[in-house]
Amino acid sequence: MENEGDFDDILVPTDGSKSARRGAEQAIRFAKRNGATLHVLYAMNMGDVSYVAVPSDIEQTRKRLEKKGQTFVTEIENLAAEAEVPCVTTVTANTPLEAILEYVDEHDIDLVVMGKRGRSDPDKPLVGSTTNRVVGSLEIPVFTA
Repeated sequence: MENEGDFDDILVPTDGSKSARRGAEQAIRFAKRNGATLHVLYAMNMGDVSYVAVPSDIEQTRKRLEKKGQTFVTEIENLAAEAEVPCVTTVTANTPLEAILEYVDEHDIDLVVMGKRGRSDPDKPLVGSTTNRVVGSLEIPVFTA
């Protein structure tokens, strides 16, 4: 990974966890070293809002999740700006796995850098469920931090 130009587009998914922030910090280092663009992705998993009973609640929940996601991606965007790394942010409605796989495919991502464990599985001993599924689903390198 020391060679310039190995990676042009690096994706860092975030859920706002400490582990995701570590992944983002590493992704920023990789992006700076390679002259790459950092892509930051937050997936609003609307499937997790099954307790919502009426459509107006769904829209309110969507807005809340979107605002939370925007906060998470902006935090990483600010870190990238401090490091003078170009950054693109996206908040999307999908499961984290599907959002990551679609984003990688649609944006010709060269490397995914993500935390080992997210908010939904902080007690996992090694690698969280989403990270594990991403590693097993992609043919590009996935770096876990």
